[in-house]
Amino acid sequence: MDFGNFFQTIISGGPAMWALLLLSIVAVAIVIERLFFFATQHSDSKALLRQLGQKIAADDLSGAMKTCQENKGMLPRILEFGLARGEKNRADITDALSIALMENLNALERNLGIIGTIAVIAPFVGLFGTVLGIIKAFQDIALKGNSTPAVVAAGVSEALITTAAGLFVAVISVIFFNYFKTRIKAYNQDMIVAANQLAEMLHFHNTGAPIPTDLYQPAAK
Repeated sequence: MDFGNFFQTIISGGPAMWALLLLSIVAVAIVIERLFFFATQHSDSKALLRQLGQKIAADDLSGAMKTCQENKGMLPRILEFGLARGEKNRADITDALSIALMENLNALERNLGIIGTIAVIAPFVGLFGTVLGIIKAFQDIALKGNSTPAVVAAGVSEALITTAAGLFVAVISVIFFNYFKTRIKAYNQDMIVAANQLAEMLHFHNTGAPIPTDLYQPAAK
């Protein structure tokens, strides 16, 4: 990559190009942070529930909580929150899990609003830079008295750089915004299902009934 040409392009684009560069840096930083965040989340809720089911069926709620503590991510913390209230009735357990889910939903969506805002305003910032560039180009033409097509085309071409940059930043931001929204929806749904299944397991445990699903039964000895 020719950094000389890159910085020359930034300089020629004027203030709008610097603003777009700042927006792109912010967007990239948020994308990296969100990718790292999702990489640290628990990916196999069924396996985790199977382990918890085995502990609950063996009347080992403290062991189930320890299993949650040994796993990384948001889901184990939510399930641990429910297990801490495992002796209560199903309605209380479900309410506790719902509160934990709502609290963690904010963490899932953290900074996504910024990416969405960048996706919306980047084209307008680029267009604003283009308008300023065209105004400057025509002012230069008026001062020099040279209005040949080649001179006009050169000025307009330079001014349009900011529009292209704004569209590029917006497209990339929209792609990642929609990607993260999709992941959040899927992960949130997975957490809701897991929380309801945990509440069901604790309910059967508290009523003395066996957990009626093979998936959660203790491993055969």
